[in-house]
Amino acid sequence: MMRLSPPVSNPQETAADQSAGYGSYVRLGSLITIRWMAIAGQLLTLAIVHWVLGFRFEAHWAIMAISASAALNLYLSIRYPRAKQLTDYEATVHLGFDLVQLALLLSLTGGWTNPFAFLLVVPVTISATVLSRKSTWVLLALALVSCLILARWHLPLPWGHVPLQIPTTYLIGSWIGLVVSMVFLAIYAATVSADARRRSKALAATEAALEREHKLAELGTLAAAAAHELGTPLGTITLAARELLRETPKQDARYDDVALINDQVSRCRQILERLSHSDLGDAPHPFAIQTIEALANEAARPFEFLTDVVIHVRAHPLENSETKQPVITRRAEVLHALTNFIENAVGFARTRVDVSIGWSAERIQVVISDDGPGFDPTVQKKLGEPYVTTRQRGQGDEDDAHVNATGDTGLGLGVFIAKTLLERTGARVQFINAPQGGASVRIVWRRDPLGATT
Repeated sequence: MMRLSPPVSNPQETAADQSAGYGSYVRLGSLITIRWMAIAGQLLTLAIVHWVLGFRFEAHWAIMAISASAALNLYLSIRYPRAKQLTDYEATVHLGFDLVQLALLLSLTGGWTNPFAFLLVVPVTISATVLSRKSTWVLLALALVSCLILARWHLPLPWGHVPLQIPTTYLIGSWIGLVVSMVFLAIYAATVSADARRRSKALAATEAALEREHKLAELGTLAAAAAHELGTPLGTITLAARELLRETPKQDARYDDVALINDQVSRCRQILERLSHSDLGDAPHPFAIQTIEALANEAARPFEFLTDVVIHVRAHPLENSETKQPVITRRAEVLHALTNFIENAVGFARTRVDVSIGWSAERIQVVISDDGPGFDPTVQKKLGEPYVTTRQRGQGDEDDAHVNATGDTGLGLGVFIAKTLLERTGARVQFINAPQGGASVRIVWRRDPLGATT
C-alpha cells in the first residue's frame, strides 16, 4: 500500500513559486479593468462627499492621487497589449502600487476613521489567490506598514462643522480587527487557492492517465483497421506474384527471386489475417467482458517476476451467496486502479500480497492486502488526496526503481488517480490498517451501477 508520510509541498509548485510561475495567471487587461473600476469609484465617492454632503477636505491632493493611477492605466493601455501575461514580479508591483495609492487616499480622508479603509485587504487577497507566497507576504507586509502609518499620520475625516469624535479604544479595536482580517484572509485565500491548484493539476494527471489507458486499448483496433485496409492491395500483389511465378521457368535465373517474393507476400497475408482475425470495426474485443478476478490477475501479472513478494489472487462468494462470479465490461479505469494499488502493495509488502475478490447479490468487493508496516495513522485520513507522497522528502530514488503507471516519480498522484478513477465507476474506496498488521485497500461496488452480470 502507499504509506503516507505527513504531507509535503509539491516540488513542482514550489519551483513555480520561486520562478514566478503563478504570474502567468494574471492578465494585464484584467488589472487595468479593475483599476479603472477603482478610479471610477474613488472619483464618485469624492464627488458625493465634496458636492453632495458638502464636507471639506484636501480634494485637490486626492484628485492628484487618483490622476496618478489613471495616468498609469493610460500608459499601460497604450504601451502594452491587454492580453499580456504578467510575471509574478510585475503583478506584485502593480498590486503594490494600487495598495500605496489607496493608502495615500485614506491618509488624506481620515485614515482609519474612513469607512473605506477595509479596501486595503483587496490587493493582498488578490495576491493570495493568484501569486506566489513570497509576493503575498511582501504585499501583506506593505499593507501592515501602511496600516501602522495611517494609524499615526492622517488628516481628519471629512465631516461637518463639528468634528466627529471617535473614542480611541474604538479606533484601536478597528485597527486590530482590520489587521487580523487582512492576515486571516491572506492565509485563508492562499491555502484554498493552493489546494485548488494542486487538485486541478492532479485531475489533469488523472485525465492523462485515463487517456493513455484508452489509447493502449485502441491499439488493437488500429492494428485491425490497418490490416483491413492493407488486405486489398496485398491481395492484388499476391495474385500478380503467383501469376509471375507460374510464368517463370524454373531454369530461369530470376525464378528463385520470384519464388522468394511469393513466399514473403504469403507471409504478409498470414500476419494481416492474425491481426484482423476478428472484425474490430463493430464486434467487441474478445476479452471485453470478463470477471474481476481476471482483471486482478492481469493487473498483478507485471509484478510477479519483478520481486520476491508472492501475489495471491483468490475469488469467493460473500455472505454464503450461491451466485456465480459476475462478469463486467472491461474498463480501463478499473484495470489502471487495480494495477496501481497492487504495485504499491508490492512495494511495501514483506513477503506477500493478497487480492481477495468477493461478491454477493448486491455488491462486488476487492480487498488488496499486504503484510507490510501498514498506513501511518497520523495521515490515514488524508489518503487519496493529491500530492501526498509515500516517501519522506529527499528519500533515495534507488528505492523507487520503477515509475508508476501515471508517469510520476513520487508526487503522490498514484493513489489519488486510482481512487478518482474507481469513484467514477461507482466504487467506494477505504484504506484500512489490519489488526494483525499490514494495510488493506477495500473497493466496493454495487452490482447495478457496475453493470455486473452472472
